[in-house]
Amino acid sequence: MLRKFQIEDINEILEIEEEAFPKTAYSKEAFLDYANTFPDSFIVIETGKDIAGYIIFDMSGHIHSTAVKPVYRRKGFGKMLFMHALKYAKERLWLEVRSKNITAIRFYETLGMKIVGKIPNYYDEDDALIMVLSRKA
Repeated sequence: MLRKFQIEDINEILEIEEEAFPKTAYSKEAFLDYANTFPDSFIVIETGKDIAGYIIFDMSGHIHSTAVKPVYRRKGFGKMLFMHALKYAKERLWLEVRSKNITAIRFYETLGMKIVGKIPNYYDEDDALIMVLSRKA
């Protein structure tokens, strides 16, 4: 089930974030700021017993953050989150991804995202690749 983030979700979101990004996890304060800034597009996906993942995007289509618990990866949860975001984005979804994060890049490519640019040293010593998924006409 997809639904908007609720404050009671914060601890599970922080756990997912820490598992997905152990070196660069967002803080509780950062997530609460996202919740205030994007109350309609900070989306969680539930399995019935817990939160499997989340996505935060704005209406321009910029994905600010997304992650799925390792146990729920490769089960379609990430794709469901992206397809939900694509319904609300104006024309496209786009994001920055570490150039060395081959697993994420491959996942985004399976969704139809294309690499359209690079930002040198965006992540300190790592470049960011800019990837875009256009809305189908």
